[in-house]
Amino acid sequence: MTKRMLACLTAFTLTMTLLGTPGISYANNIDDKQEKVKKRDKEIQRLEKEKKLTKKEVEAALVQWKKQKAELQKLNQLVYDTEKRLDESKRKIEKKKEQIAYQKEQYNQRVRIIYEQGNMFYLKMLSNSKDVGEFLNRLSLIKQITKRDQRLLDNYRQDQIVLSQSQQKMNVLLTEQKKQASDANQLYEKLTADYKKMERDLKTIDDKQSDLEEVNEQEKQAIRDLIRQQQSNNNNGDAVKGDGGKLSKPVNGSIRSPYGMRYHPILKRNKLHTGVDFGGALNTPIHAAASGKVIASRPAKGYGYIVIIDHGGGISTLYAHMFPQKVKVKEGETVKRGQWIAGIGNNGWSTGPHLHFEVLKNGKATDPMPYLK
Repeated sequence: MTKRMLACLTAFTLTMTLLGTPGISYANNIDDKQEKVKKRDKEIQRLEKEKKLTKKEVEAALVQWKKQKAELQKLNQLVYDTEKRLDESKRKIEKKKEQIAYQKEQYNQRVRIIYEQGNMFYLKMLSNSKDVGEFLNRLSLIKQITKRDQRLLDNYRQDQIVLSQSQQKMNVLLTEQKKQASDANQLYEKLTADYKKMERDLKTIDDKQSDLEEVNEQEKQAIRDLIRQQQSNNNNGDAVKGDGGKLSKPVNGSIRSPYGMRYHPILKRNKLHTGVDFGGALNTPIHAAASGKVIASRPAKGYGYIVIIDHGGGISTLYAHMFPQKVKVKEGETVKRGQWIAGIGNNGWSTGPHLHFEVLKNGKATDPMPYLK
């Protein structure tokens, strides 16, 4: 069921409850609805605590996810670097092989000439020499060249052995690094899945909370409708009409939060603020904004504890967030303008001591400022 359908069904049910039962007690109706609101408020608060806990888990999971992502990137970079070094080592080995092949060919060519010609090689070299001394010098030079060829060949072979050993070590290292990267990737994917699940859980909690809040808004509107009907039968009070301001300020404190849309400090989302918040110290006296009859003095979870005074003419005022022991009036009592009715509290969904003050016109919250003196 969608939120809109749920809201419509709730509104219909509440309307039938209001209009379909003749002789129904307004006080009992308000009590019943306040109790339902109270129960939903408890569930909303429970969901809020669960949401805060889930948010902490999501934040911790996000930190771990980012850490694992960085570790995976680091390991992948190591694998890349090792593969690059391995490719370079392979090129060097191939180059050494070419050098060995060339040097070996040069060496073999010289040895082959000497071997094939045998003594004729030395006789030819002797006949081409001016004297024995030149012959011996040439013979010595050939031996030196042969030794140099052999030495170069040995060095190339040794280099090839060293490079091959290094390549083997890098292959082992690469295998190990790839294994680490694979394990890290598996953990990264698991953390990603866990994080996404937590986000889904958080959204589910938020949706449930929003649904309950929407139903509660319908219930509160039904309470306002009851108040409006009760007001229509009540001619007590000043009959405030809002013509230039007929209500007195309930407290002397300054306005901390005006009527209108705002970011809710508890629910963490944009929501209509249905009244004005007056700042003040705990237990600062709250006075009746005008004379009238107290039609509600009871707990209201989100509001802590409320007092509603009917002033006649379809106007009533609501005072919220008080502690019950600081409330001085009861339902059914008549109060005078300026009478001390309660003390500023910090009860319900409140971030600090203040008075939440509403003006209800025909049971519907409206901007209090045009009504205040």
